[in-house]
Amino acid sequence: MLHVVPPQVAPDFIRQSPLADAAGFCGVNPKTLQYPRYVNIFSLGDVCSSPNAKTAAAARKQIGIVAENILAAKEGRECSHIYEGYGACPLTVENDKVILAEFGFGGKLLPTFPLDPVVPRRFSWLLKAKLFPWLYWNGMVRP
Repeated sequence: MLHVVPPQVAPDFIRQSPLADAAGFCGVNPKTLQYPRYVNIFSLGDVCSSPNAKTAAAARKQIGIVAENILAAKEGRECSHIYEGYGACPLTVENDKVILAEFGFGGKLLPTFPLDPVVPRRFSWLLKAKLFPWLYWNGMVRP
């Protein structure tokens, strides 16, 4: 099996800006997603230096954290909403069966559903094959 993954890099306008860290991502506190030097700057998704998997699932969790922390910063409060490093990767392990690997910082399991997250399931395959693509194209990426 050949699995090709493009290099994960931030766009040039971030990599070449004063916001970039040594790796070229927008440097943030990995828990609050707030830029350390400029308290009115937050980052998430593929440009963020947080050491999590760069996935749509991660961005989905980061959006809420950033929104709440922006409101707190705007009101002069401490950023109290914490990002746990959530990421998800559906791993096909059998024909029509998937392990929905959901994890946080340090490999901590963070399952969404009350099912054993290490058991391959057809339900997880249906999520990967049918629901997630529809949600991505119709809910996250809109023209």
